[in-house]
Amino acid sequence: MKKKIIYLSLTLLFGSIVFYLSYYSSSNSPLNSKETPTSIKFEYISIKKLNQDKPSVYDIHQNYPKITPELLEYSYGISLNNDSLLRVGLKEFGEQGYVKKIEEELSKRNTSLKAHQIRMQRAFNRLNGTFENLEIPDEIVFANSNFSFNASCYLNSIIVGLERYIGGNHPIIKETLNPKDFPEWIKNGMNERFMDRDVISAWVSTHLFKETNGYHITEMIRWGKVHVITEMCLRIDNKDISPDEVLRWSKEQYDWAVKNEKKFYKYLMDENLLFDSNEKNRAYLLNNGPYTIGLPDESPDRMGQFLGYQIVRNYVLDQNIALDELPNLKYNTILKSYQP
Repeated sequence: MKKKIIYLSLTLLFGSIVFYLSYYSSSNSPLNSKETPTSIKFEYISIKKLNQDKPSVYDIHQNYPKITPELLEYSYGISLNNDSLLRVGLKEFGEQGYVKKIEEELSKRNTSLKAHQIRMQRAFNRLNGTFENLEIPDEIVFANSNFSFNASCYLNSIIVGLERYIGGNHPIIKETLNPKDFPEWIKNGMNERFMDRDVISAWVSTHLFKETNGYHITEMIRWGKVHVITEMCLRIDNKDISPDEVLRWSKEQYDWAVKNEKKFYKYLMDENLLFDSNEKNRAYLLNNGPYTIGLPDESPDRMGQFLGYQIVRNYVLDQNIALDELPNLKYNTILKSYQP
């Protein structure tokens, strides 16, 4: 009986130590962040509502979200030169069959946007808590972008093309989009799961880590920084999120990338691609596509971004650095500690 009590005590003690170490490690992760409240206005623009309002050009600039002129001119091709052209353009655009169907579908989904708004607000609170001097968007606007973009930053606003999150297998998507312009790999990315991630990533890549020139490794590291900060923002209550969400992949694509990380790094070294500056090679490594050109067809796209993410994330965790140090860290400082 005495031995059983001793064994039980040791088991409980060991369990307590494991729990303490696990909790201590988790609670002090560099990816953790506090939330510093910031105010973001969320709005929804409907073609139907715009046609009902019959706005003037002055109204568009004064009474609607700041990003509305950009949406009307760029995405809808509507002239804002005078009131007549504006109203005729809105009417003609809204009467197109596919536009009506998309607007109807989006109006159904509008009621479910609240959960996204809450998560986006908290994610930007976390970004604000980490980078106190970083500008935070004034407004996030949901609209039909006419398949122009997922999430786009303009001035101090972000506009979300809701139709890009309907789902690639939705009948509206299948009957509306030309397969030549929107192949399967694009349709597969039309997943609502990626909406919050796209909004945060668009802002971080535009306002915190701007595009680089020069060696491919510098842009890979930049994307790594973008992805790590995006991951930090989405870890609401400091709970882990799936890396495949951060990278905008399926789990199968992420698993393939992890399994082939060493081979990919060796390929880059053998082909002298890390310190190459050829624009075509950069596009192959970093741009969206059906797969990463130069790798097997079963590879996911943007393997260069993935490697950058792995390099930066490993450096942050191993060195236990504060994330607000990332903007000033040179690529070679981060790269030299990478062990594939």
